[in-house]
Amino acid sequence: MAYLVFPTSDINRLNVLDRSIATAKKDAELGTSFIPAELLREAEELKLKFQTVYDLSNASLSVRQKEVREKNESFGKLAVVVRDFFDGLRRRTYRMDHPAEVLRYYNITAGGELPTFSKDMDLVSAAENILLGEEKAVEATYPAMSNPSVEEVALALESAKKEFDEIAPADRAVNKVQKDLAGVREPVDAMIKEIAAYIQFSMRNQTTSNVRRFMRTYGFEYRYLQGEPVDEELVVNETAEN
Repeated sequence: MAYLVFPTSDINRLNVLDRSIATAKKDAELGTSFIPAELLREAEELKLKFQTVYDLSNASLSVRQKEVREKNESFGKLAVVVRDFFDGLRRRTYRMDHPAEVLRYYNITAGGELPTFSKDMDLVSAAENILLGEEKAVEATYPAMSNPSVEEVALALESAKKEFDEIAPADRAVNKVQKDLAGVREPVDAMIKEIAAYIQFSMRNQTTSNVRRFMRTYGFEYRYLQGEPVDEELVVNETAEN
């Protein structure tokens, strides 16, 4: 037997509330109220509150996605500059016959193996080692690196750190609004179930198929068992849409 299913996503919760409120108002204008006026007012207030928090949630998630994208882009650029610097340093060391120990200034092995950048902070550490190592190498009379220069590394590092630092506030904003959203879901679910209960009670003398058809006008949905015939009206609608 077909059974009523309640919304489990926030957008569907809003859709059911919106449809129920709009249909209830039309029914009231026609002189037939299936849910009390006070409950309808409460539903409107709750829907507005839920919509506000839902919109804030989407906005905060969008901001976080933007910050993550910008952070990833800045770290991608930093990775290119750091790798180019190390590659150039190894080639220069070989080309100019510098002792391999010069590489130790930059905290890489005498064999010139590149560090592993498994985390963002690994890349930050490598860039910081370049800045410190360049200063020591120049003091030891080795020529400054170029293409990229240490200044380019510094600029890329500054940008990456800035973008990284903007992730935490975005995360906190998302966590706060998600907590607010979770707090209003329970009363929204309770309201939707109460609206359904009022309609079902009002139509208790109707056939189950008529109740289902009427409930759909309020935004509710039903789930059918495998092989179970669906309501005639639903079949007609689906056929017309296809």
